[in-house]
Amino acid sequence: MKIWEMSLAGASSREIEAELDFKFGKVNSALRRGRDAGVIPRPQAKSISSGSHHRNYMKLGSVSAILDELSNEQVEWLATEARKIKCETLGEYIVEIIRDAHAVEVTS
Repeated sequence: MKIWEMSLAGASSREIEAELDFKFGKVNSALRRGRDAGVIPRPQAKSISSGSHHRNYMKLGSVSAILDELSNEQVEWLATEARKIKCETLGEYIVEIIRDAHAVEVTS
């Protein structure tokens, strides 16, 4: 699969999306299937105990705290957007948003 090949070659989700003219949801879904199948390695997750958040003096917070700050309309929109790209949890969707924003900033 071309998406997997590009990912294994180091391309970001956004780069794959742009080059193949696919929607983000299709690319994200294919990458998730590749990770689940063991074809594409999962990004190394940092342990919370690594202390990186302590150097930034940042509290971790929670998804519940985020939802408490949103209106019902905003929560509905968030859930709809998460489902569009096949995220099963809001935490997973937040991770995808962060990865995408980081990839855009790094490549800019």
